[in-house]
Amino acid sequence: MNDCLEMGGKHVAPEHFRLMMNCAQICALSAKFMLSSSRFSNRTCEVCAEICEACAMECDSVGDMEECASTCRECADSCKQMVGMSMH
Repeated sequence: MNDCLEMGGKHVAPEHFRLMMNCAQICALSAKFMLSSSRFSNRTCEVCAEICEACAMECDSVGDMEECASTCRECADSCKQMVGMSMH
């Protein structure tokens, strides 16, 4: 988010910036749920994957955010794996 603040313009458009904040928040929350072995962690991971994918697509559309988009996709994949593991 700090990079976006420095770049300005479309990088700090309200909808884009909110989505990045939401993505960071759900990632932190999902990690906390997993660390506490919460019985709800699979549900937070499902939402986390969805938000991370949305954030990656948004970062792609804004441009000059390849690293952010890649990180979001890696997180989404990790969350999907966690959900798969918790269902077995």
